[in-house]
Amino acid sequence: MEWYEQLSAWIAEKQPVRVKTYQGEAVVLPVKLYQDTRKLFVYNRQMRLMNIPLDRIISVEPTRIIGSFDRRGEEAMVHTR
Repeated sequence: MEWYEQLSAWIAEKQPVRVKTYQGEAVVLPVKLYQDTRKLFVYNRQMRLMNIPLDRIISVEPTRIIGSFDRRGEEAMVHTR
């Protein structure tokens, strides 16, 4: 139950987290936690909504990111001087 409380706090704070699953790891922005269906809904860095079953999660820890979480337009940006 403590894990649900910590995830709920990070969701309220809009805190990006690093999630490790059996398929790999990713930095995501958690948005909703459903205890009854045991799923965590998150946005990835390309702002795609995904759900992660809680039984596949190995660990979740808060992380810091530099700049904006949304990286949809980064590949289209051109930097000039």
